[in-house]
Amino acid sequence: MRNRGLQADWAKLLAYAVSVAIVLLTIWLTTDRKPPAEVPQKPFAVPEIQQQAETEWYVKFSVKDQKSTAYVEQSQAPRPSSGGRYYIGGVAVHPIYPGADPRQPIIPYGTLIYLKEPLTVNGRPMSAFKVIDTGDIYYGRYGSTPYWFDIYWGNTNYYSNQSASKFGVKTVDYYWYEPWR
Repeated sequence: MRNRGLQADWAKLLAYAVSVAIVLLTIWLTTDRKPPAEVPQKPFAVPEIQQQAETEWYVKFSVKDQKSTAYVEQSQAPRPSSGGRYYIGGVAVHPIYPGADPRQPIIPYGTLIYLKEPLTVNGRPMSAFKVIDTGDIYYGRYGSTPYWFDIYWGNTNYYSNQSASKFGVKTVDYYWYEPWR
């Protein structure tokens, strides 16, 4: 009987030793490894010496008693001289001087011109237009008003032709801004 009691004690001792070995192995495996690489963190925003952004300066140009007309284009017409597309609210202006390259408008492409009094375009009052094209290259029709502009009225059809013709020639006052050079 004594043998059996001794064997049971050895079995308990062995089980205890295996348990301790497993715990120690687990501890060793977890502590022996390198810690995981840290995820890069975004640096805190450190207030630097405030550098003032360069102020952009603009010049306001204003003209009075200039002629305004309306024009239509075929749907397959070449693009306006700016290279963009025609749309209601776009206008053509003279080139920079009579006979000049039509890609050099007197008012730069993309400039918004603001009317003192709105004009009715296709039944809608509008007081701002964007320069998208040039026209009247030799200042032939309205040479006395170098800042004449021609409003795009839509695709050529009976109704837009009648509406543009009915618009006629209006005298307008307007202004625009250009960056200081």
